[in-house]
Amino acid sequence: MSPRSADHAAAERQSVLPSPVRLASRLLASVGWTVLGLIAWFISVGTLGGYPQVHSALLTTLGMIAIALTGGITWIVDERRPHDDE
Repeated sequence: MSPRSADHAAAERQSVLPSPVRLASRLLASVGWTVLGLIAWFISVGTLGGYPQVHSALLTTLGMIAIALTGGITWIVDERRPHDDE
């Protein structure tokens, strides 16, 4: 292995490592998506139902609308992107 190829390989390894900002943003995104997923699950199984003092019926309705919109947007985005199998 020549010294030049060793330097090139080291540069490639360094460029593959994520920066601290990118790592932090991925961590925050993962936590955010997990929280949103848990909220969607709580709404789907009715955990938030039965508390009229906090308007749970309205929260459940808004949550189900948000879940439906998210599913619809995801479907549209998936249909618009190019697929490798076609």
